[in-house]
Amino acid sequence: MQEDLLGYLLGALSEKEMHRISALLDQSPELRADLEVLKKTIDAMEGSYAPVDPPASDLVAKTLDWIDEHKPEDEMLPSASISGSEEDITSETNGRILEGSHRSHVKLSESPLEPSGALGGRWFDWVAAASVAMIILCVILPALANGRFEARKVACQDQLRLFGVAITQFVTRTPEQRLPAVAESGPEAFAGVYAIRLNESGLLPEDDVRWCPSLPVPDFGDSSLVNLGEIESIDTLHQASINDLKEIQRFAGGHYAYNLGVVEEDHYASPRFESRASFAIMSDTPLVGNLAVNDLERGDRLSEKIGHSGRGINVLFEDGRVKFIPVESIQAMPDHPLLNHLGEVEAGVNIDDATLAPSWRAPFRDVSQR
Repeated sequence: MQEDLLGYLLGALSEKEMHRISALLDQSPELRADLEVLKKTIDAMEGSYAPVDPPASDLVAKTLDWIDEHKPEDEMLPSASISGSEEDITSETNGRILEGSHRSHVKLSESPLEPSGALGGRWFDWVAAASVAMIILCVILPALANGRFEARKVACQDQLRLFGVAITQFVTRTPEQRLPAVAESGPEAFAGVYAIRLNESGLLPEDDVRWCPSLPVPDFGDSSLVNLGEIESIDTLHQASINDLKEIQRFAGGHYAYNLGVVEEDHYASPRFESRASFAIMSDTPLVGNLAVNDLERGDRLSEKIGHSGRGINVLFEDGRVKFIPVESIQAMPDHPLLNHLGEVEAGVNIDDATLAPSWRAPFRDVSQR
Protein backbone atom coordinates (compact mmCIF):
# COMPACT_ATOMS: atom_id res chain seq x y z
CA MET A 1 0.00 0.00 0.00
CA GLN A 2 2.97 2.30 0.59
CA GLU A 3 3.77 2.09 -3.12
CA ASP A 4 0.19 3.11 -3.98
CA LEU A 5 0.33 6.06 -1.58
CA LEU A 6 3.66 7.16 -3.04
CA GLY A 7 2.22 6.97 -6.56
CA TYR A 8 -0.82 8.95 -5.37
CA LEU A 9 1.38 11.72 -3.95
CA LEU A 10 3.49 11.88 -7.11
CA GLY A 11 0.45 11.79 -9.40
CA ALA A 12 1.96 8.76 -11.12
CA LEU A 13 -1.11 6.51 -11.01
CA SER A 14 -3.81 6.10 -13.64
CA GLU A 15 -6.99 8.14 -13.22
CA LYS A 16 -8.85 5.01 -12.08
CA GLU A 17 -6.20 4.21 -9.47
CA MET A 18 -6.15 7.83 -8.24
CA HIS A 19 -9.92 7.65 -7.64
CA ARG A 20 -9.55 4.28 -5.89
CA ILE A 21 -6.87 5.57 -3.50
CA SER A 22 -8.87 8.76 -2.90
CA ALA A 23 -11.91 6.66 -1.91
CA LEU A 24 -9.81 4.54 0.44
CA LEU A 25 -8.39 7.68 2.06
CA ASP A 26 -11.91 9.01 2.67
CA GLN A 27 -12.80 5.79 4.48
CA SER A 28 -9.63 5.18 6.49
CA PRO A 29 -8.18 7.62 9.07
CA GLU A 30 -5.18 5.29 9.47
CA LEU A 31 -4.45 5.49 5.74
CA ARG A 32 -4.71 9.28 5.84
CA ALA A 33 -2.23 9.31 8.72
CA ASP A 34 0.16 7.12 6.71
CA LEU A 35 -0.23 9.46 3.74
CA GLU A 36 0.58 12.49 5.89
CA VAL A 37 3.72 10.83 7.28
CA LEU A 38 4.83 9.90 3.76
CA LYS A 39 4.11 13.42 2.50
CA LYS A 40 6.17 15.02 5.29
CA THR A 41 9.04 12.65 4.55
CA ILE A 42 9.02 13.48 0.85
CA ASP A 43 8.64 17.22 1.54
CA ALA A 44 11.68 17.11 3.81
CA MET A 45 13.70 15.34 1.13
CA GLU A 46 12.56 17.76 -1.56
CA GLY A 47 13.16 20.80 0.62
CA SER A 48 16.80 19.84 1.09
CA TYR A 49 17.28 18.94 -2.56
CA ALA A 50 19.16 21.39 -4.75
CA PRO A 51 19.07 20.82 -8.51
CA VAL A 52 22.37 19.54 -9.82
CA ASP A 53 23.88 19.44 -13.26
CA PRO A 54 23.25 16.16 -15.10
CA PRO A 55 26.15 13.66 -15.00
CA ALA A 56 28.69 13.77 -17.80
CA SER A 57 28.01 11.47 -20.72
CA ASP A 58 31.37 9.73 -20.16
CA LEU A 59 30.93 9.34 -16.40
CA VAL A 60 30.94 5.52 -16.51
CA ALA A 61 34.14 5.37 -18.60
CA LYS A 62 35.91 7.86 -16.33
CA THR A 63 34.84 5.93 -13.22
CA LEU A 64 36.15 2.63 -14.58
CA ASP A 65 39.44 4.27 -15.61
CA TRP A 66 39.83 5.70 -12.12
CA ILE A 67 39.18 2.31 -10.53
CA ASP A 68 41.76 0.69 -12.82
CA GLU A 69 44.37 3.33 -11.93
CA HIS A 70 43.82 2.86 -8.20
CA LYS A 71 43.89 -0.94 -8.05
CA PRO A 72 46.28 -2.42 -5.49
CA GLU A 73 49.60 -3.39 -7.07
CA ASP A 74 49.17 -7.08 -6.35
CA GLU A 75 46.03 -7.11 -8.52
CA MET A 76 47.85 -5.52 -11.44
CA LEU A 77 50.65 -8.14 -11.51
CA PRO A 78 50.30 -11.41 -13.43
CA SER A 79 50.47 -14.71 -11.62
CA ALA A 80 54.05 -15.64 -10.72
CA SER A 81 55.62 -18.90 -11.79
CA ILE A 82 58.94 -20.48 -10.81
CA SER A 83 60.52 -23.41 -12.57
CA GLY A 84 63.14 -25.69 -10.98
CA SER A 85 65.24 -28.73 -11.84
CA GLU A 86 67.09 -31.26 -9.75
CA GLU A 87 68.51 -28.44 -7.62
CA ASP A 88 66.83 -27.43 -4.40
CA ILE A 89 64.16 -24.79 -4.80
CA THR A 90 63.89 -22.46 -1.87
CA SER A 91 61.08 -19.92 -1.43
CA GLU A 92 60.15 -17.74 1.47
CA THR A 93 56.43 -17.37 2.07
CA ASN A 94 54.83 -15.57 5.05
CA GLY A 95 58.19 -15.47 6.83
CA ARG A 96 58.74 -19.23 6.71
CA ILE A 97 61.54 -21.05 4.76
CA LEU A 98 60.37 -23.93 2.69
CA GLU A 99 62.95 -26.25 1.18
CA GLY A 100 62.45 -29.11 -1.16
CA SER A 101 64.01 -31.07 -3.97
CA HIS A 102 61.83 -31.61 -6.97
CA ARG A 103 62.37 -32.83 -10.50
CA SER A 104 59.05 -31.43 -11.64
CA HIS A 105 57.79 -28.00 -12.65
CA VAL A 106 56.70 -25.89 -9.68
CA LYS A 107 54.18 -23.01 -10.12
CA LEU A 108 53.18 -20.54 -7.42
CA SER A 109 49.98 -18.61 -8.16
CA GLU A 110 47.94 -16.15 -6.13
CA SER A 111 44.33 -15.26 -6.69
CA PRO A 112 43.04 -11.87 -5.56
CA LEU A 113 40.54 -13.72 -3.43
CA GLU A 114 43.13 -15.70 -1.53
CA PRO A 115 44.14 -14.48 1.93
CA SER A 116 47.15 -12.44 0.72
CA GLY A 117 44.98 -10.61 -1.83
CA ALA A 118 41.72 -10.50 0.14
CA LEU A 119 42.04 -6.87 1.19
CA GLY A 120 42.67 -5.78 -2.37
CA GLY A 121 39.70 -7.78 -3.64
CA ARG A 122 37.36 -6.38 -1.03
CA TRP A 123 38.61 -2.83 -1.65
CA PHE A 124 38.07 -3.14 -5.38
CA ASP A 125 34.58 -4.59 -4.94
CA TRP A 126 33.64 -1.84 -2.50
CA VAL A 127 34.85 0.98 -4.77
CA ALA A 128 33.09 -0.54 -7.78
CA ALA A 129 29.80 -0.94 -5.89
CA ALA A 130 30.00 2.57 -4.42
CA SER A 131 30.74 4.05 -7.85
CA VAL A 132 27.78 2.28 -9.42
CA ALA A 133 25.52 3.48 -6.58
CA MET A 134 26.80 7.04 -7.03
CA ILE A 135 26.09 6.97 -10.76
CA ILE A 136 22.58 5.62 -10.18
CA LEU A 137 21.83 8.32 -7.58
CA CYS A 138 23.16 11.07 -9.83
CA VAL A 139 20.85 9.92 -12.60
CA ILE A 140 17.73 8.98 -10.64
CA LEU A 141 17.46 11.67 -7.92
CA PRO A 142 17.28 14.66 -10.29
CA ALA A 143 14.75 12.80 -12.42
CA LEU A 144 12.64 11.94 -9.35
CA ALA A 145 12.70 15.50 -8.02
CA ASN A 146 11.91 16.93 -11.44
CA GLY A 147 9.06 14.44 -11.88
CA ARG A 148 7.56 15.52 -8.57
CA PHE A 149 7.94 19.17 -9.55
CA GLU A 150 6.22 18.55 -12.88
CA ALA A 151 3.37 16.62 -11.23
CA ARG A 152 2.69 19.44 -8.76
CA LYS A 153 2.98 22.10 -11.44
CA VAL A 154 0.45 20.29 -13.66
CA ALA A 155 -1.92 19.73 -10.71
CA CYS A 156 -1.80 23.45 -9.94
CA GLN A 157 -2.48 24.28 -13.59
CA ASP A 158 -5.53 22.02 -13.51
CA GLN A 159 -6.85 23.89 -10.48
CA LEU A 160 -6.33 27.24 -12.19
CA ARG A 161 -8.29 25.93 -15.19
CA LEU A 162 -11.16 25.07 -12.81
CA PHE A 163 -11.06 28.66 -11.59
CA GLY A 164 -11.02 29.83 -15.21
CA VAL A 165 -14.18 27.86 -16.00
CA ALA A 166 -15.88 29.23 -12.85
CA ILE A 167 -14.90 32.82 -13.72
CA THR A 168 -16.19 32.43 -17.28
CA GLN A 169 -19.52 31.15 -15.97
CA PHE A 170 -19.65 34.01 -13.46
CA VAL A 171 -19.08 36.56 -16.22
CA THR A 172 -21.87 35.19 -18.40
CA ARG A 173 -24.32 35.64 -15.52
CA THR A 174 -23.58 39.34 -15.01
CA PRO A 175 -25.12 42.00 -17.28
CA GLU A 176 -21.87 43.92 -17.80
CA GLN A 177 -19.79 40.74 -18.18
CA ARG A 178 -17.09 41.79 -15.73
CA LEU A 179 -14.74 39.75 -13.57
CA PRO A 180 -15.61 39.29 -9.87
CA ALA A 181 -15.38 42.71 -8.25
CA VAL A 182 -12.85 43.70 -5.63
CA ALA A 183 -14.26 46.69 -3.75
CA GLU A 184 -12.27 49.92 -3.66
CA SER A 185 -12.49 50.03 0.16
CA GLY A 186 -14.25 48.30 3.05
CA PRO A 187 -14.56 44.61 4.03
CA GLU A 188 -14.73 43.51 0.37
CA ALA A 189 -11.53 45.34 -0.60
CA PHE A 190 -9.20 42.35 -0.86
CA ALA A 191 -8.14 40.17 -3.80
CA GLY A 192 -9.34 36.90 -2.24
CA VAL A 193 -12.95 38.06 -2.39
CA TYR A 194 -12.89 36.43 -5.85
CA ALA A 195 -13.09 33.00 -4.22
CA ILE A 196 -15.98 34.07 -1.97
CA ARG A 197 -17.98 35.50 -4.87
CA LEU A 198 -17.45 32.39 -6.98
CA ASN A 199 -18.34 30.10 -4.09
CA GLU A 200 -21.42 32.15 -3.24
CA SER A 201 -22.57 31.67 -6.85
CA GLY A 202 -22.09 27.90 -6.54
CA LEU A 203 -19.38 27.82 -9.22
CA LEU A 204 -16.43 26.38 -7.32
CA PRO A 205 -16.08 22.57 -7.10
CA GLU A 206 -16.68 20.88 -3.78
CA ASP A 207 -12.99 20.03 -3.39
CA ASP A 208 -11.02 22.95 -2.01
CA VAL A 209 -8.94 24.13 -4.97
CA ARG A 210 -7.53 27.24 -3.31
CA TRP A 211 -4.33 25.54 -2.13
CA CYS A 212 -1.49 25.00 -4.57
CA PRO A 213 -0.14 21.39 -4.46
CA SER A 214 3.46 22.64 -4.30
CA LEU A 215 2.91 24.57 -1.06
CA PRO A 216 1.91 23.45 2.45
CA VAL A 217 -1.55 24.40 3.64
CA PRO A 218 -1.22 26.93 6.51
CA ASP A 219 -2.00 25.89 10.06
CA PHE A 220 -5.26 27.63 10.85
CA GLY A 221 -5.51 26.62 14.47
CA ASP A 222 -9.13 26.56 15.62
CA SER A 223 -10.43 29.01 13.04
CA SER A 224 -13.16 27.72 10.75
CA LEU A 225 -13.77 31.00 8.95
CA VAL A 226 -11.05 30.22 6.39
CA ASN A 227 -13.29 27.40 5.17
CA LEU A 228 -15.39 28.86 2.36
CA GLY A 229 -18.26 26.65 3.46
CA GLU A 230 -18.46 28.67 6.70
CA ILE A 231 -18.78 31.96 4.77
CA GLU A 232 -22.44 31.91 3.78
CA SER A 233 -22.33 35.07 1.69
CA ILE A 234 -20.59 38.39 1.16
CA ASP A 235 -22.73 39.72 4.02
CA THR A 236 -20.64 37.57 6.38
CA LEU A 237 -17.72 39.95 5.78
CA HIS A 238 -19.73 42.93 7.01
CA GLN A 239 -20.96 41.07 10.09
CA ALA A 240 -17.61 39.58 11.15
CA SER A 241 -15.52 40.91 14.02
CA ILE A 242 -12.34 42.74 13.08
CA ASN A 243 -10.18 39.74 13.98
CA ASP A 244 -12.35 37.32 12.01
CA LEU A 245 -12.48 39.72 9.08
CA LYS A 246 -8.67 39.93 8.90
CA GLU A 247 -8.49 36.15 9.07
CA ILE A 248 -10.94 35.81 6.19
CA GLN A 249 -9.16 38.43 4.09
CA ARG A 250 -5.83 36.72 4.64
CA PHE A 251 -6.82 33.15 3.81
CA ALA A 252 -10.02 33.23 1.70
CA GLY A 253 -8.07 33.25 -1.56
CA GLY A 254 -5.75 30.42 -0.55
CA HIS A 255 -2.37 30.25 -2.29
CA TYR A 256 -3.47 32.09 -5.40
CA ALA A 257 -3.22 35.68 -6.61
CA TYR A 258 -6.19 37.50 -8.15
CA ASN A 259 -6.68 40.50 -10.41
CA LEU A 260 -6.93 43.72 -8.39
CA GLY A 261 -9.02 45.57 -10.96
CA VAL A 262 -8.26 48.50 -13.25
CA VAL A 263 -8.71 52.22 -13.61
CA GLU A 264 -11.25 52.76 -16.39
CA GLU A 265 -12.15 56.28 -17.55
CA ASP A 266 -10.74 57.85 -14.38
CA HIS A 267 -12.58 55.55 -11.99
CA TYR A 268 -11.79 52.19 -10.41
CA ALA A 269 -13.68 49.19 -11.80
CA SER A 270 -13.64 45.43 -12.20
CA PRO A 271 -12.11 44.47 -15.57
CA ARG A 272 -14.53 43.83 -18.40
CA PHE A 273 -14.16 40.26 -19.70
CA GLU A 274 -12.81 40.32 -23.28
CA SER A 275 -10.97 36.95 -23.60
CA ARG A 276 -7.60 38.69 -23.97
CA ALA A 277 -4.63 36.34 -24.42
CA SER A 278 -2.24 38.68 -22.58
CA PHE A 279 -4.45 39.80 -19.69
CA ALA A 280 -3.74 37.83 -16.48
CA ILE A 281 -6.60 37.17 -14.09
CA MET A 282 -5.05 34.67 -11.65
CA SER A 283 -1.72 33.07 -10.78
CA ASP A 284 0.20 31.27 -8.08
CA THR A 285 0.67 33.77 -5.29
CA PRO A 286 4.01 34.88 -3.80
CA LEU A 287 4.73 32.98 -0.58
CA VAL A 288 5.46 36.09 1.49
CA GLY A 289 2.71 38.67 1.83
CA ASN A 290 4.97 41.69 2.36
CA LEU A 291 6.91 41.14 -0.85
CA ALA A 292 8.70 44.40 -1.61
CA VAL A 293 8.14 46.09 -4.95
CA ASN A 294 11.89 46.45 -5.54
CA ASP A 295 12.23 42.67 -5.08
CA LEU A 296 9.85 42.20 -8.01
CA GLU A 297 11.61 44.83 -10.07
CA ARG A 298 15.07 43.36 -9.58
CA GLY A 299 13.95 39.76 -9.62
CA ASP A 300 16.97 38.79 -7.51
CA ARG A 301 14.86 37.55 -4.60
CA LEU A 302 11.75 36.53 -6.47
CA SER A 303 12.74 32.86 -6.51
CA GLU A 304 12.74 32.90 -2.70
CA LYS A 305 9.19 34.20 -2.57
CA ILE A 306 7.16 32.07 -4.96
CA GLY A 307 6.11 28.45 -5.14
CA HIS A 308 7.13 25.55 -7.37
CA SER A 309 10.62 25.40 -5.86
CA GLY A 310 11.17 29.06 -6.70
CA ARG A 311 11.26 28.26 -10.42
CA GLY A 312 8.26 30.26 -11.58
CA ILE A 313 4.49 30.75 -11.47
CA ASN A 314 1.45 29.43 -13.29
CA VAL A 315 -0.64 32.22 -14.81
CA LEU A 316 -4.29 32.01 -15.90
CA PHE A 317 -5.02 34.40 -18.76
CA GLU A 318 -8.39 35.82 -19.71
CA ASP A 319 -8.73 33.55 -22.76
CA GLY A 320 -8.61 30.50 -20.44
CA ARG A 321 -5.00 29.60 -21.22
CA VAL A 322 -2.74 28.55 -18.31
CA LYS A 323 0.99 28.98 -18.78
CA PHE A 324 4.00 28.36 -16.54
CA ILE A 325 6.26 31.44 -16.51
CA PRO A 326 9.86 30.87 -15.30
CA VAL A 327 11.20 33.45 -12.85
CA GLU A 328 13.78 34.72 -15.32
CA SER A 329 11.04 35.35 -17.93
CA ILE A 330 8.62 37.31 -15.74
CA GLN A 331 10.55 40.55 -16.11
CA ALA A 332 10.48 40.24 -19.90
CA MET A 333 6.66 40.04 -20.12
CA PRO A 334 5.05 43.14 -21.73
CA ASP A 335 2.57 43.27 -18.85
CA HIS A 336 4.21 42.18 -15.59
CA PRO A 337 1.60 39.95 -13.90
CA LEU A 338 2.52 41.06 -10.35
CA LEU A 339 3.02 44.80 -10.96
CA ASN A 340 1.03 47.51 -12.71
CA HIS A 341 2.61 49.78 -15.33
CA LEU A 342 3.88 52.12 -12.59
CA GLY A 343 5.74 49.25 -10.93
CA GLU A 344 3.30 49.08 -8.00
CA VAL A 345 1.31 46.20 -6.49
CA GLU A 346 -1.93 48.08 -7.08
CA ALA A 347 -4.81 48.11 -9.53
CA GLY A 348 -3.93 48.49 -13.22
CA VAL A 349 -3.54 52.06 -14.43
CA ASN A 350 -5.61 51.35 -17.56
CA ILE A 351 -8.04 48.71 -18.82
CA ASP A 352 -5.27 46.50 -20.26
CA ASP A 353 -2.95 46.65 -17.23
CA ALA A 354 -3.34 43.47 -15.17
CA THR A 355 -2.02 43.26 -11.61
CA LEU A 356 -2.30 40.08 -9.53
CA ALA A 357 -1.94 39.99 -5.75
CA PRO A 358 -2.38 37.62 -2.78
CA SER A 359 -5.70 37.24 -1.00
CA TRP A 360 -5.23 39.94 1.65
CA ARG A 361 -4.07 42.69 -0.73
CA ALA A 362 -6.28 45.75 -1.33
CA PRO A 363 -6.54 47.33 -4.79
CA PHE A 364 -4.74 50.42 -3.51
CA ARG A 365 -2.10 50.75 -0.84
CA ASP A 366 -3.72 53.24 1.50
CA VAL A 367 -7.34 52.14 1.83
CA SER A 368 -9.39 50.87 4.76
CA GLN A 369 -10.39 47.20 4.55
CA ARG A 370 -13.08 47.37 7.26
